[in-house]
Amino acid sequence: MLDVNLYDEEHHPSPLQATWHEFKQSHIAVTGLLILGIFVIIALLGPLLSPYDPSTQHTNTLLIPPAWDDNGSILHVLGTDALGRDMLTRLFYGTQITLFASIFTVFVALMIGMLLGVIAGMASGLRSSFVNHILDILMLTPTLLIAIIIVAILGTGLTNAMMAIGLALIPRFVHVTRDFVRQEMNKDYIKIARLDGASQRQLFVTNILPNMVELLIVHGSLAISVAILDISALGFLKLGTQTLQPELGVMIAEGLSTAYIAPWNILLPGLGIFLMVLSINIVGDGLRSALRNRLTH
Repeated sequence: MLDVNLYDEEHHPSPLQATWHEFKQSHIAVTGLLILGIFVIIALLGPLLSPYDPSTQHTNTLLIPPAWDDNGSILHVLGTDALGRDMLTRLFYGTQITLFASIFTVFVALMIGMLLGVIAGMASGLRSSFVNHILDILMLTPTLLIAIIIVAILGTGLTNAMMAIGLALIPRFVHVTRDFVRQEMNKDYIKIARLDGASQRQLFVTNILPNMVELLIVHGSLAISVAILDISALGFLKLGTQTLQPELGVMIAEGLSTAYIAPWNILLPGLGIFLMVLSINIVGDGLRSALRNRLTH
């Protein structure tokens, strides 16, 4: 027996479904998401599948070229470095350190920046003016320069580098959140909620935060690419992750001494950084376009 629908109901997708529908219309954005997914899988599973230790040195396998070279070995698919360490293994671990350290740094910076931005957006008078002037000064300074200054004060190391980059990224999220909250506070639905007796906390949790989640996801994804570049740059400058640790920036710095005879020691980690940053930027731009298209439809 056929099911008969007595009511002509129209399906209304959720905001997340509508955003995903707009996002997948862009083949470039989907390709970027697939590449980023591959890096996440490598970071999660790569170290578990590798047969070598990233820091173990083998004096009998120094500077072996990749397997496709005539002098290469299938035992070391991407070759070895100047200390005989397997490059594929170090790339697995380096991707894990660089990517996950960047994601964690951005997440903490986003949480703190969102909190401060909400306070600044809802504030008024002298307090709001003071916060705005401080933000304008920090926004004019490159994040890497701020991170270098902070690392110089706190000392070197991956933890201090993550802390420095997080502190440098916080003003970005404060700025974005503050502007969004200010725009929302002037809208009719917020004024109606105020007339109903809603407190500042209720306004934020019930009305503002649900509308701000997608915006934070977009800016957070783009900030991850900045964090990857900054962590790699600090590692390259020996201000972040220290020598002998498998971090992509450190690997490039270590490969400089043998760049002419073993260019793969620089090319492979540099290519990894480039593809990670490129894929994250493509996904971020795709999310921004999808959100814009969804709101205009």
